[in-house]
Amino acid sequence: MNKNNRISRSQIELFIDCPRCFWLEIKHNIKRPENFSGGYIGSKYDPLLKNYFDKHRKNNKTPEEIEKHNLKLFSNIEILKTWRGKGIKYFNEKHNIVYYGKIDDLLTKDEYLIPFDFKTTISKNFQIYEDYKRQLEIYGYLLKKNNYPVLETGIFYVVKININENFEKIEEREIVRIENLNYEIYDEILENLIETYKSKKEPKPSPNCEFCQRDEQIKRLI
Repeated sequence: MNKNNRISRSQIELFIDCPRCFWLEIKHNIKRPENFSGGYIGSKYDPLLKNYFDKHRKNNKTPEEIEKHNLKLFSNIEILKTWRGKGIKYFNEKHNIVYYGKIDDLLTKDEYLIPFDFKTTISKNFQIYEDYKRQLEIYGYLLKKNNYPVLETGIFYVVKININENFEKIEEREIVRIENLNYEIYDEILENLIETYKSKKEPKPSPNCEFCQRDEQIKRLI
């Protein structure tokens, strides 16, 4: 195994969003400008939420909001720490690539695993974007490639943050369930990805990629 050949979940997502942006990042280390909208808040809450659920694990308890959905926390905290830190890894021998994704958490239903991700928002209504759904699907796909039984269900733990007229912070927490996750499509997606990964030719951009559209506008000025 060549451990240097690694592609992360976010890079798989980047390929799905725009093959050209993926190719530029992987082949030439040219990355998209970072978008910090909402991400900073999430980075502050994620370790707090992981600690919250891990405390329940250590006490062999299930939080009430999880128990209400007839679910349990994934019990093996040592494996979970590895998957959080180094990611769930899947080595594709044909591609000679390690695909990996760092998860927030996992739930269980009977013997099945359920991808469990934390989301923090300042919006009143939590919107499930397509890339959110794919995030859970890729985690589930990686778990299945490691021979774990996985339900076609994913769970978001959503923290909604608001400020009232007295400048007091108000928090609401919500469990959002997604059904019919599709893990089967990712074999084909990774076949297309590796073809782009190995190509010496710059691929066509996604028609809706605002970053590639900006590049084209710059080219016209030169």
